[in-house]
Amino acid sequence: MPTTNIDYTEITQALNTPKDSYVPGDCIISTPFGLLVLEIQGELNLPLSAPQDPASVDPEYLANFATVDDVYHAVKFGRMEFDAKDPSKVVLFIGNSQRLIGSVEKLREPLGVLRVSTNDDQSMKFMDIIEKKVIFKQRPLPIM
Repeated sequence: MPTTNIDYTEITQALNTPKDSYVPGDCIISTPFGLLVLEIQGELNLPLSAPQDPASVDPEYLANFATVDDVYHAVKFGRMEFDAKDPSKVVLFIGNSQRLIGSVEKLREPLGVLRVSTNDDQSMKFMDIIEKKVIFKQRPLPIM
């Protein structure tokens, strides 16, 4: 059976640092609760790829697309805000027309985040542990 080495340096640092001061590794989005899983009831209608001819597209629409390290392509579909008085309450704004109201809940079983090397050495890094999720149980509400 094939094996690989897993580097635990990042996760050791993450576990020994307070959540509010820890800045995780590259390409990981952090929240006041550390990493979170988003659970959305329903389907998001998102474009599959960025427009081929950016010059002919509205710049505001073009701002919804991002490229990381000239390799990974992503679609920005919303903005998530935590309530200042109660950080377990979350609002996800999708575009300029919809918002989802959700809450932070504990996962039954924590998840580990591994970063697999793109080199041929087949190494992995254990980056973080996800202990909570944001769940949006209701239908989207219009923004007024």
